[in-house]
Amino acid sequence: MQDILSRFILNPRQTRLLLKFLFVALALVGVVAALLPGGGQGLPHADKLLHAGALFGFALLLDLATTRSFWRWQVPILLCYGGFIEIVQGFTTWRSASLADLVADAAGILLYWVVWRLTLQRIIPHDNG
Repeated sequence: MQDILSRFILNPRQTRLLLKFLFVALALVGVVAALLPGGGQGLPHADKLLHAGALFGFALLLDLATTRSFWRWQVPILLCYGGFIEIVQGFTTWRSASLADLVADAAGILLYWVVWRLTLQRIIPHDNG
């Protein structure tokens, strides 16, 4: 197992490709989950926390999977994904589209940026070469 793991770590291109496939697979799972009846009921604002948490995770995964610009490429893709889910939910009788959900998506992306880009990236040493 260590040999397999070390191959991925030593080959960033292969690792990024795997992460891209994982991102797409999880995005598809997210669409299915978003279309299931009764998401986030029970706790106040649980749906908004689910949106923010999911987009935080998607932002992390996409940022690891690609070297493209975060603000010019990754954020628009993530916001379009969140918007797509809201549009599709608007066509169901058991879910509803919500601008507040899209704001929660944006908050999750921004929270990722604040936590990773402004905090952890300064603490964790990284190779610039």
